[in-house]
Amino acid sequence: MTLLEYRQKTIDKMSEQTYDLLVIGGGITGAGIARDAALRGLSVALVEKADFGYGTSSGSSKLVHAGLRYIGQKEFRLVREASIERKKILEMAPHITRPIKFLVPLHSDTILTKNRLRLAIWLYDILANFRNYTFHKIFNPVKAKKLLPSPIRETNFQGAALYGDGHMDDARLTLEVILSAEKAGADVLNYCSAEDFQTQSSEGIDIVTMRNQTNKQVFTVQTKTLVLACGHWSDKLISQIDSSFSSWVRPTKGVHLITRRFYHEDYAVVIPVDDGRIIFIVPFGEDQLVGTTDTDYTEDFDYVPVTEEDVHYLIDAVNFLFPGSLTEEDVLSAYSGIRPLIVSDPTKSESDVSRNHEIRMIRPNTFAIVGGKYTTYRAMAKEMVDKIARVLEKKGKCSTDKVPINGWISTKRIGWEAWSRIACENMMIRYKLPEQVAKHLLRYGNNYIKLLEDIKEEPQSMELISKLRPYIFGEIKYSVKFEKAVTLQDILFRRTQIQLSFEQGLDSVDAIAQYMGKLLGWSPAELAKEIDDYKKALVWVKK
Repeated sequence: MTLLEYRQKTIDKMSEQTYDLLVIGGGITGAGIARDAALRGLSVALVEKADFGYGTSSGSSKLVHAGLRYIGQKEFRLVREASIERKKILEMAPHITRPIKFLVPLHSDTILTKNRLRLAIWLYDILANFRNYTFHKIFNPVKAKKLLPSPIRETNFQGAALYGDGHMDDARLTLEVILSAEKAGADVLNYCSAEDFQTQSSEGIDIVTMRNQTNKQVFTVQTKTLVLACGHWSDKLISQIDSSFSSWVRPTKGVHLITRRFYHEDYAVVIPVDDGRIIFIVPFGEDQLVGTTDTDYTEDFDYVPVTEEDVHYLIDAVNFLFPGSLTEEDVLSAYSGIRPLIVSDPTKSESDVSRNHEIRMIRPNTFAIVGGKYTTYRAMAKEMVDKIARVLEKKGKCSTDKVPINGWISTKRIGWEAWSRIACENMMIRYKLPEQVAKHLLRYGNNYIKLLEDIKEEPQSMELISKLRPYIFGEIKYSVKFEKAVTLQDILFRRTQIQLSFEQGLDSVDAIAQYMGKLLGWSPAELAKEIDDYKKALVWVKK
């Protein structure tokens, strides 16, 4: 079945069925809700106006973390919940997550002093039942200098603290949860927007008018309950349902840079900033990720530019502790995202706004969920589906912590390291792949076999897209055929991370577009438009 045939079949089914639950929003929160509900036996549909994970869920700091800085804000319950969920995510998705050590330079003239951190990281381990990836440590200045990047600012230097957290591919984790929801029985569709909401009051059923963004086809979906999991777009959709609604979301912009590495050890570094924010430097393949900013944002939600001010804010923060480590020339790529924080005390700074989530009932069968942390998505989904189940008078318990997500099976018997070693050897021997490519394809979990079996007889599909990256052309085919990729940007930013590397993928965009165009039957005009749209969507261009 082609992608177009799949989309039309899904639209036809959505038009004919009355669902128990319709989820609007295909980020990690909506994906988690759809999967939880489908596993409980509810009939579920999910639509997303762009691509799955298009917004915040592909624009995060890519950390699976409990949030050490929330200790200072006395958000102990949030840290406790996130600690539990972090452990579950790392166990369920080792192919796209990994534990990582974080080092915190300590200076007596910053917000991260030795005394403050000693208490905070003790509490961080306690709230995780001492099950963090590594137990915390405090290093004296001599030992710390051997571990930290050099040179480090020596004025008021007190040493360093170490603790454990996690790193992830946020866009791919969202996608795997979406595909897991579909496997559990949910009908999912990207590039489909909700445009009008009506209620059959006598039957208590919502009729939602949809528009297929790929061909502008209009259709309707009937549902008994409705959840808006739209992040920073929530205010707009809620106001369509309730005209008396006042603003609920405080959107803040977060910018991240991908830069050349200026240290090569496999740990992350935490940097305090004078304005009270925290910046991370995280190993990112051959490069490193630096972020994030946190500023109020009220402009175009569909295009969030990275400004020179954003870039220099992050570079200056790094250079304050590690003088001369970064310049603008070292920046390879950049991306931005919007946090859908909850409106609370307007006098609070962006960084001080709570990362807790909130669920509101818009009308008896309609709910909206906003806020929260990526790491706690599964717990947020459980709470939301519990409410839906009560409305529908349905029974069934949450099982999302027990059922493997797409692409993964339990490795408790042999462990991730042993499994990945066996899988790499299999790819190198059976499919004649270079070791670097084999290690890269572990990101598909046990679906690497499905990918390679589908393309093994096609020479071009087994070829490298670029000699400087481990991606092969067959990943594009797999993304179109099995992962619902529709546009060039879907491939370059969310199915792969090619956009987040040198040249932002511009050196390979023509070859990728040609290959994808053959799969989808693009005309020369459509091919040119895809390339042009991709270039226009870049939020930062190196001068």
